[in-house]
Amino acid sequence: MRQGWPTRLRRLVQERAFGLLYGPGAPVYDRFTRWLFLGEWECWQRSVLPLLPEHGLVVELGSGTGALAGVGATPSRRWLGCDRSAAMLEVARRRACPDGPCFVRAEAARLPIAARAADAIVATFPSSYILENATAGEIRRVLTPGGCLVVVLSGTLLPRGVRRRARRAFLALFYGRGGKQCRDQPAFAVDGLLGSARRIATPHGYAEVYVAVASKV
Repeated sequence: MRQGWPTRLRRLVQERAFGLLYGPGAPVYDRFTRWLFLGEWECWQRSVLPLLPEHGLVVELGSGTGALAGVGATPSRRWLGCDRSAAMLEVARRRACPDGPCFVRAEAARLPIAARAADAIVATFPSSYILENATAGEIRRVLTPGGCLVVVLSGTLLPRGVRRRARRAFLALFYGRGGKQCRDQPAFAVDGLLGSARRIATPHGYAEVYVAVASKV
């Protein structure tokens, strides 16, 4: 089916904007998302933390500037952030504490991690790589039996107040109908893992989060 020019134009703007943010604009990425989503972006990201094990190794796919890693890593919960953007990793490493999370440049389809080494894998607002068979294969390979996969699929601002209604309207122009809906497919799943999506409330919206568990066999 052919796409109309508004859809093609929107995708072009998205590609240019994301290319800038994940490159030269990486140092202002957190401030931009905080402004754009009125502070809810961080809440959507952090909604995964209660779902992760308190001990062991967490591998984050698309760790970006390390914002989630910075609050997720603890002395008992080691954190390894993986991202393909050198600019994002530079920001993440600058902000990380010496005994905090570690970061590596890597593709989700080729993780530099031993088999069954990760107690959890997390991704927040992943791009299309999360749907690729190679990514699913790596997730299954590196997760320990009984380990979990937690993915924030989308975040939604509720239309409470003038600012949020206006921002929702702006987001609809940029992302299309529904605002920030990042791969929130009801049928999203990873073969070999038993999982389901759930809605988690945040102060001024909600996140759609997929949670799955690797087989213990």
